[in-house]
Amino acid sequence: MHSIPIRKKAQSFQKMVKLKPWYIVGLVEGEGCFAVSVSKHKTKRLGLDPRLMFEMELRGDEFQLLERLKFSLGCGFLYKLNYPRYGWKPHAKYAVKSHKDIFKYIIPFFKKYPLQGKKGKDFEDFCRAAEIFRKKEHLTMKGIEKLNAIRSQMNEKRPFSW
Repeated sequence: MHSIPIRKKAQSFQKMVKLKPWYIVGLVEGEGCFAVSVSKHKTKRLGLDPRLMFEMELRGDEFQLLERLKFSLGCGFLYKLNYPRYGWKPHAKYAVKSHKDIFKYIIPFFKKYPLQGKKGKDFEDFCRAAEIFRKKEHLTMKGIEKLNAIRSQMNEKRPFSW
């Protein structure tokens, strides 16, 4: 995989038009992802690396839409992804991984403009996980266990119900 982070200077955003908040909500309902991960890490005290992430990945020809999303939300990074060995077409990715940005921009935005579908439940779980990070509980095994319990019910793992 080739991942190229894209950094733009502030003046390149000056003429960009912000996306309407409810458009962002609809876009995220269909294409966004609120994720909590816990991966192995050799140098971390517990041997684990818990993370919060808000992401969206689209086809490469939608890169400008993700630029506007980044501009509208006021945080995050853009990446151009290419997976030629898998035969996949180029993709563009918007990601927010900074705890500061998640607490300052992402959570307040989606609390003000609530998600209406299943993604709203994922956002509620994401907020529960974020609270564990805010309290620094993610630095303990008990906190990791709480994060794993939340993760086990999020996104594609969420049990289906009518």
